[in-house]
Amino acid sequence: MQGGLFGSLQTFASIASSLMILSALFLLWRKSGSVWLIVAIAAELFGITFLGILKIAPSVAQSIPIFFPMWTLSALAMAIALFAYAIEITQRPGP
Repeated sequence: MQGGLFGSLQTFASIASSLMILSALFLLWRKSGSVWLIVAIAAELFGITFLGILKIAPSVAQSIPIFFPMWTLSALAMAIALFAYAIEITQRPGP
């Protein structure tokens, strides 16, 4: 029973953190309108989709050889876009 509870908590934490990251990206995008944040939002949405597929239909995820590499690439795309936004925001002239 405890393993099931731990697994459920782990799943909830993973989904909750992904949704918080998505919300933070959206709030930043509303303030700045940066295209890099749109890319980060799209990549995070792909990541959440992959996570949902893995949790709902793990056999489908395991039967598609490219599933896990694509999930990793979506995380990499989000990180690159967020890094590019950080570079963009720090290059702006001060007030």
